[in-house]
Amino acid sequence: MEIIRLLNERIDNLLEEHAKIKLEKIALEQKISELIDENDKLERNNQDMILKIDSTLTLIKANTSD
Repeated sequence: MEIIRLLNERIDNLLEEHAKIKLEKIALEQKISELIDENDKLERNNQDMILKIDSTLTLIKANTSD
């Protein structure tokens, strides 16, 4: 009987630990999703800045060619 009680306690502890890890996994997945969204936003901003710089350089070249 003692062995069964010990095994049940261990199973309960493992189930508790599993539930905690599962919640932590969900939180980490959410954080990853937020970071991916932020990264995408920064990439779009960088692309916009590169286009603006390119346009400016093109205008400068056109003005100096005249």
